[in-house]
Amino acid sequence: MNIPVKQYGDLLAHYLKSQKGRVAWRAITLLSSIGLQLLNPQILGYFIETAVAQTTSAQRASPALLIAALVFIAVAFLTQILAVIVTYLSENVAWTATNALRSDLITHCLYLDLSFHKAHTPGELIERVDGDVTTLSRFFSQFTIYLLGNLLLLVGILIVLFYEDWRAGLGLTLFALIALVILVRLNSYAVSPYAAYRQTSAEFFGFLGERLAATEDIRANGAVSYVMRRFYQILQRWLPIYHQARFASTIL
Repeated sequence: MNIPVKQYGDLLAHYLKSQKGRVAWRAITLLSSIGLQLLNPQILGYFIETAVAQTTSAQRASPALLIAALVFIAVAFLTQILAVIVTYLSENVAWTATNALRSDLITHCLYLDLSFHKAHTPGELIERVDGDVTTLSRFFSQFTIYLLGNLLLLVGILIVLFYEDWRAGLGLTLFALIALVILVRLNSYAVSPYAAYRQTSAEFFGFLGERLAATEDIRANGAVSYVMRRFYQILQRWLPIYHQARFASTIL
């Protein structure tokens, strides 16, 4: 099922509305981290150029080299601290948002009619409410860091490269555009197997929940062998679907 990007945006906006402060701090921290990642190579470049120039002219090492080295280490250390802070804020925002989503889903399920609950097992609903939402929490927490963050970092790198040498900037821009087109085209290839994997996962936990709840009846009717046979059949069907989903993800 193809979900429009606007729906993802509406979902994010709805569940992040109550966390504007945290989201703002996460954005500030992320932008600061990206700025430092762009700054540090410039410091390293200055250090190398100064060291080569002084070696060529047989001059003694100047205090500027020591200062540049210390600044480079400080900036690198600060970048790592900011990365930890961004991850911490992202996880907090993600779990707060997805816990609210879990609450809404449970309330929605409780108000559905009995025909729905007869068609869907409790285990399947648990996997949908918890398993799928946990996967969604990674989307909430990693979307900013890995997608928006890397996109902004790439734009910053291209600007710096164009400033240093337009040929290098042009070359990497073409490479980035080609890679982006390929990733977009491969996206549909990766989504379908993963959706099938989530569906099979829900079916498995639905089967497991029902059979564990009916353990006494199963043993009383001598149906243990039948249940175990069905159990292994689902696992055997689950494994190749899982491999396909992981392979598609690895291709990306």
